Amino acid sequence: MNNAILIVEDHDSVRNLLSDWLCSVFPEFEIIGTKTGEEALIVIKKILPEIVIMDINLPGINGIEATKLIKHLYPQTKVTILSMYEDEVYRNDAIFAGASIFIPKRLMHTDLIPAIKLLLSTNSGI
Repeated sequence: MNNAILIVEDHDSVRNLLSDWLCSVFPEFEIIGTKTGEEALIVIKKILPEIVIMDINLPGINGIEATKLIKHLYPQTKVTILSMYEDEVYRNDAIFAGASIFIPKRLMHTDLIPAIKLLLSTNSGI
């Protein structure tokens, strides 16, 4: 695994905000962004990030399907779902797909950094 965090988010403003924020909190990590699940799979193969931050609502394959593929191909990669959807069905689908953590976007300012630190502190994932 490389010291990299991949952000998969189709909205440029959200992806750029997350990237800038994570760069300031985790300067030892390379922060990379993609817009689609398909792009994420290509990038993951090249860089093997330690953590992927995945939106659910993406063009092409959605974040749940992308998470399933990532966890199947790269089981050591830890996926955090960051979504505007808060219904329990989305949380359950995300965890069933292999996500370690599900965070509603409205809570990202308080919950995302502690979640990433938790994932980084565990060798085998959650």
